[in-house]
Amino acid sequence: MHDLNDILFLPLDLPTIKVDYSKLLTVYNSLKEELLSDEYRGCEHIPIRWLDTRAIGKKELIWTTVAEEYFPEVKEYFIKHIQPWVGSLPRIMIIVTPPNTNGLDHIDCDPGDFDQCQLKFRVVLQGKTSTLYFLNEKDEREYALECNDKPFLMCGKWPHGLDNFTNKYKFTLAIGAPWKCDPIPELNDLIYRSKIKYGWKDKSQIKLMPDYEKYFKINAMGKSKLDVVTNAEKIIFDKNNE
Repeated sequence: MHDLNDILFLPLDLPTIKVDYSKLLTVYNSLKEELLSDEYRGCEHIPIRWLDTRAIGKKELIWTTVAEEYFPEVKEYFIKHIQPWVGSLPRIMIIVTPPNTNGLDHIDCDPGDFDQCQLKFRVVLQGKTSTLYFLNEKDEREYALECNDKPFLMCGKWPHGLDNFTNKYKFTLAIGAPWKCDPIPELNDLIYRSKIKYGWKDKSQIKLMPDYEKYFKINAMGKSKLDVVTNAEKIIFDKNNE
């Protein structure tokens, strides 16, 4: 049995997915005014599967028109290769990191969820995995291994960030909430064979800084700015369906 909470970075024994950079860039530029700007992380999101805020009284995740029209291969990939070990598919997005930028250090969970497993699934469609870093007890960066376009899991509750000191946009396919990392047999099997095949980095190899709470969103942004971001998240789906 493998403790999911121990994983810091783990390449996955899954097929890769290829999305042409020119298409990613074209879609990004055509939708630029309608995308969600993530000021907390210093990036933008192209929504692939998102909460339909038009549905009054219920919360329903559906495939966006962006996914249906521009990225059917991404939808197919998640249904075929990700859903079996995730269960019900959560939010899915393409994270866009601009060229020659330094992402903001952050924690990808709320303070009340810090004791829970917070693994995040990622695939770098354009760029490198080795620009992802985790912060140690001295607030120093420890960079992830380079696994090219191989899908991977990372610990979202560990303070982390990424840089992109290139002249190209970095595009990263990701899943977000509400995946709870339930240790179903399919996930446990994936973890086991991935560790055997690729190795992994766990939390015993790095120490957490004592003041890690400063990297939570509400502490990093302040409540007034956080409210603005939250409101933007609520209307993004409507923007992409007007």
